[in-house]
Amino acid sequence: MTIKSYKLATAQAMKTMKKQCDSDEFTKECRAAAHDKIKAATCKKGFLNWSKLPNLIGQNTKIKKDVTSLQTDLEIWGLSLAPHWVSGFNTCNGLSMGCALNCLMFTGMGQKFMVASDGKHKVAIARIVRSILWFKYRDQFKARLLLEIERKAARLQNKNITMAFRPNVFSEVKFEKTFPELFELCNDLNVKCYDYVKDIKRIKENPFPSYHMTFSLSENNALFIPTALKHGANVAIVTDLPTNKHRDKTYKHLPPKSLSVAGITLPTIDGDQHDARFLDKAKAAFIVLRGKGQTIKSDVTGFKHQILAAA
Repeated sequence: MTIKSYKLATAQAMKTMKKQCDSDEFTKECRAAAHDKIKAATCKKGFLNWSKLPNLIGQNTKIKKDVTSLQTDLEIWGLSLAPHWVSGFNTCNGLSMGCALNCLMFTGMGQKFMVASDGKHKVAIARIVRSILWFKYRDQFKARLLLEIERKAARLQNKNITMAFRPNVFSEVKFEKTFPELFELCNDLNVKCYDYVKDIKRIKENPFPSYHMTFSLSENNALFIPTALKHGANVAIVTDLPTNKHRDKTYKHLPPKSLSVAGITLPTIDGDQHDARFLDKAKAAFIVLRGKGQTIKSDVTGFKHQILAAA
């Protein structure tokens, strides 16, 4: 894979996913419901009534996973926007087909069959609502997000609990460029920000040392591993390791002590033990993640790295 072919593959993935999202009936229904919800929450002067809208920050299994195993008083909160073109707006830089097709947006409570009694998928709609608000009501979005983080950090501080924040749970928005106030506030509140990042330029140009970035490997961006390592970022890799657990909730299958990708061999960290990547002590390592959701089981894009199959 060359830089030229990488750019062509990314551009093609963008076009393909936009077309797919624009024609998908489930997505179109959720978009319409999201727009209706925003309309009902908008006053005549254009101000939003936030009591009629979903909270901007929240928790889910993806970021909350086994954080208790850290034996530290830490809570991770995140901003869950809809990925790529699901909302009608692109929220993912460095998109690949493998990543888009296997996105965790539609796992857990986001699975398409998880509709409420009224027939609406409230989780998907909420993620689309947040995305639309970011693009169409940005100033109000920013003010609200800062307020929610400040309130949550204060409540946790009263309980002697540290807060961490993940701005892009399912998306990859360049908040460090478009929303620097977010990181300034988090610095003031001692809230650690972190993300998994596919766009290597974000890692190279990250203006906030306190914003921890882990390079997220796709089927087409291994050529950027050396650059990520040079800038101090570990590399996350989705694998075919099963998610099966023992009765004591430990994983039955553990990653090998080292992995080789694109001719680069690095030690590994089990990335499913917790999501707080900024606490990883090892540097220049592969963060091994177990593939989750139904689509990853039949992945043919090369997004899922074969460990068991290669053993």
